[in-house]
Amino acid sequence: MNFLSVNLRGVQDSQKVDWIRGIKTSYGVHFLAIQETKLGATTSFMFNGFWGRSAYQLECVHAVGRSGGIASLWNPSMFHCDNVIKDRYFLVLSGVLNHLGVRINLVNIYAPNDALARRNLWVKLLDMKNSLQGLWVFMGDFNEVRDESERFNSEFIATNAEVFNQFILAAGLTEFNMGGGKFTYISDRGDKLSKLDRFLVCLGFMERWPKASVLALNRDASDHRPILMSTVPSDFGHTPFRCFNSWMEMPGSWI
Repeated sequence: MNFLSVNLRGVQDSQKVDWIRGIKTSYGVHFLAIQETKLGATTSFMFNGFWGRSAYQLECVHAVGRSGGIASLWNPSMFHCDNVIKDRYFLVLSGVLNHLGVRINLVNIYAPNDALARRNLWVKLLDMKNSLQGLWVFMGDFNEVRDESERFNSEFIATNAEVFNQFILAAGLTEFNMGGGKFTYISDRGDKLSKLDRFLVCLGFMERWPKASVLALNRDASDHRPILMSTVPSDFGHTPFRCFNSWMEMPGSWI
């Protein structure tokens, strides 16, 4: 199953819609997590453009004013959702992977800028994980880094990173190494870089799909790079074989 997560800073832009639909098509995405939709309860918007013509299902958390907003779209032939939990800063879809019969909880997160509010969010997420059965995938914009190396030209606050790491440890979560780049957020001027977006998975997920991969894709219509997690190992076909004409001149080469 392929998961795509991206902070779009608003979805009502045809360039962003076309960009994400192109990624979704190119990488065969089955689950799309969008943060910062900026869509309120009274805003009329169709998500079809992101997904294309194939069938999909959708759940949203409305923005408060022009701040926040979360949307999750998925292929119902791959994932059957039977429980939804909504909060201002996260959206949980709990259900079953159809082809495997495995229960899984998919959490789309858009963490707040305020450090105290983030700490309260980590407590909520930990309580929720301890209350539901199944595998876990936490994805989205966590608005926090794990260590100083995940920031460049921006302030690193060790105590905030420590609390974030304590949450990850207490929840029994881990993450795959990310390819494609070290940072996911790039400021508008391009001078500040941070790894704010990530996938965190439970140990059971890691054990079932040890060869899963995470890739940071090129930034186009947002200040965040989309990140892709795939549980399907990349297959580049048969190993190439090169034959030199000189080999045919060697004694016994035709035997």
